[in-house]
Amino acid sequence: MSFASLVPGFRARMAVAFALVLSAVALASPASAAVPERRVALVIGNSAYTAVPPLANPQRDAKGISAALKRLGFDVVEGYDLKMDAMTGIVREFAQKLDGAKAGLVYYAGHGIAVGDDNYLIPVDASLRSEADLDFRAVNVQLILRQMQRDERVNIVILDACRDNPFAAQLAAKSRAVTRGLTAIETQSASGILIAFATDPRATAMDGERDGNSPFTSALLKHIETPEVSITTVMDRVRADVWETTNKKQKPWTNSSIIGEFKMNPTLKLAAVDPGVAATKTIDAAVPMPAMPAAPSLDRAQIDIKTWEVAERGNSAADYRAYLDAFPSGQFATFARNRLASLETAKPAAGFLATPPGVTEEALKQEIGTAQTETAMKLGAKDRREVQTRLRVSGFQPGKAAANFGPAHRKAIQAWQKSRSIPETGFLTAMQVSALRAQSETAYQAVLAEEKAAAEKKRKTASEGQPNGKSTRSVTYDGDEMYRRDIARERGETYQGSTTPRRGTTSTGYQGRVRTRDGDTGDSAGAAAFGSILGGALGGVIGGGFRR
Repeated sequence: MSFASLVPGFRARMAVAFALVLSAVALASPASAAVPERRVALVIGNSAYTAVPPLANPQRDAKGISAALKRLGFDVVEGYDLKMDAMTGIVREFAQKLDGAKAGLVYYAGHGIAVGDDNYLIPVDASLRSEADLDFRAVNVQLILRQMQRDERVNIVILDACRDNPFAAQLAAKSRAVTRGLTAIETQSASGILIAFATDPRATAMDGERDGNSPFTSALLKHIETPEVSITTVMDRVRADVWETTNKKQKPWTNSSIIGEFKMNPTLKLAAVDPGVAATKTIDAAVPMPAMPAAPSLDRAQIDIKTWEVAERGNSAADYRAYLDAFPSGQFATFARNRLASLETAKPAAGFLATPPGVTEEALKQEIGTAQTETAMKLGAKDRREVQTRLRVSGFQPGKAAANFGPAHRKAIQAWQKSRSIPETGFLTAMQVSALRAQSETAYQAVLAEEKAAAEKKRKTASEGQPNGKSTRSVTYDGDEMYRRDIARERGETYQGSTTPRRGTTSTGYQGRVRTRDGDTGDSAGAAAFGSILGGALGGVIGGGFRR
């Protein structure tokens, strides 16, 4: 058999083999390609409360989110109008399914309550008469967080539970720790977690129109399935939408320690393949090379998102200007302008050195602040308050002035260090303090001048409030003088104090209550004489008492 006769058979076998490979690729699940790692969600919606009026929308909100998460490839554990036993049971089921998952998400809609630093989710059969009831008739959010944080994964908790709460009103009369809304949950102790509230901590959210969704969940449903967008960007859009739709009455709150990007809808599209095409080719024809998938085309909205994410990562004035130049009316234009204004405010005051004389920017950038470098400066309470004021006038927000640096002050220091390209440790060095002083001196002196003027005005107002501009300290002095006279008399000594009686004071040091009326000088003289006699009599009695 000649070599030429073998070629057609070889080509036929190769064509069939290639068609089988293409068939295997085509049969691969698009969902598994798009979401290669298992993701689990817990969704609860409680509306039908028995001890308080029912809520209109939580069950509808939760069902909408559940459907969206299923479309995004989540394995959803869901429950509606749950009593206490059912709520703890569904949390246990969720915890079991979390084992081995790479992402966990919790969404809750219904009543919630904050007591101190703890947040509680309220089942529909709850009847709360005291703060102690919460431990047995409500689910602590920390219980859910503990289940989620047992393994390293991305964890997301979304609570649409800040509605106007009658349970809080019932307990507030018995406990000062009960507050409106929910209390903030810190995420800095663990990485990879995002907490989202429907509104700011300690505030209440709207339930929305009946037969609809709450403003928060409505915005979340609008953005949660957007392809190739990080969860932080999703929440930024939700915040902007809710702020506008509620006429700036409700602002969702987010706290995140997720490192990198976690995308709710990380799409990955494969090119469509028809395996039958290759099989029907003539066996004598050359096997064609498979077509490469075309580069994905992005619409303007997607380019807007990508540009914003780049600007947000850079976090510089130049990056935000570049975004605004490209998208002056973009989805994130308001945020870009706000951040640009904040960065501009943080610039050194015009006409003043950004660094002290003899210190270069390069040397400053090499300075690493530690607890040791800060201790070595021996800053006193006054020095720390000065640093806090200088941070504030430089455009950073250290919070309430205090004798020591707290968490809010450390964050402000880190923000200032970032603006100067200094390692963001939250601790200062002597060179960094000098640079901060140089940067803020003009504004700081202006603040001192304002404080001095305010103090002077207050002193002047207080002085003008006294009769004839005199202080009442003279009354205390007259009493002291009487005491000294009596002591001197007891000791048989001569009192060397003032010999001129003050108005209303007798020669013995007794201060009489003299009422002065226009045209009534005789009464004044009589009162003074009576005061003199009474003062002498009292002095004799007191003196005799001491001698006994």
